Amino acid sequence: MTFKRQILLLLVILSVYIKTNGQVAPPPMAMPTDSSTLLVDKIIEVTNHEKYFTDYCTKKVMTYAKENGWTQDKTTEILSSIKFKYYNSTIYNSYAFYTTTQLTKLLDALTELTKTSKSSQVFILTNQMMQSNLDLFVKSVIEGKYVIKIK
Repeated sequence: MTFKRQILLLLVILSVYIKTNGQVAPPPMAMPTDSSTLLVDKIIEVTNHEKYFTDYCTKKVMTYAKENGWTQDKTTEILSSIKFKYYNSTIYNSYAFYTTTQLTKLLDALTELTKTSKSSQVFILTNQMMQSNLDLFVKSVIEGKYVIKIK
């Protein structure tokens, strides 16, 4: 190799190295402030969002298990991996952009609606991101990504 080619190769390698090292990680997921987190916790409680989450995931897993001839043991193993704590950051992220005043008004409205509603008519607030993440979560659960193997 000639000296000019060696220099050119060295410059190409250095530019690729600088480019790859110059990239930064994506910003962390937006989360509400501490005072807003308490309000979101109350919204989750008032709407019984955790029950909705569990029921939704269970129904999807049971349907998939039946359609694909899963054994009872596999179905039970997958169902036991459904944990709200693996999903609830999506809810906090969705509410991160609201002020405490807005969250307080929302909580008051949901509390009022819950007082006069039957338990089967509780309002669950969701948005496109939350639903998309819920469906992705169910897909991952079905694939066994949340199953914990104890050795």
